[in-house]
Amino acid sequence: MKGFTLLEILLALGIAAVVTVISVTSLSNFNKGKALGIETEKVFSLLTKARSLTLAAKDGLSYGVHFEERKAVLFSGVSYSANASTNQIQLLNDEVKISTIALTGGGAEVLFKKLSGATDQNGTITLALVRDASKTKIITVAGTGIAFSN
Repeated sequence: MKGFTLLEILLALGIAAVVTVISVTSLSNFNKGKALGIETEKVFSLLTKARSLTLAAKDGLSYGVHFEERKAVLFSGVSYSANASTNQIQLLNDEVKISTIALTGGGAEVLFKKLSGATDQNGTITLALVRDASKTKIITVAGTGIAFSN
């Protein structure tokens, strides 16, 4: 009689289970890494938009970005007000957080100057994975107001 024994079937199922677990884990880590990159680009874009709006003198105002652990907020005016109706909130993916805000003056906002687009709040904003803080992306804002990320 030809066929498979119970041991052979169990061995095949065990191998399939191991391959599945490895695949799912790899895919999950890949998705988290992508989320970190995407959220970094969103925050970077918000900084670029704030600087552009300031240089364009939209509504005669200066613009800036306020940072918190789970969000970044584009605001208008000389200071951040959490209740302003004009705020544009960029919530972060659940897998990503702003882990470090290291700006000149120690605040949590970057405000751009009219005419030049420069800022006195130069420094870095670090985004990290919530479950693996060793995976980070850093956005650097120069004194000229130009931002770049790694």
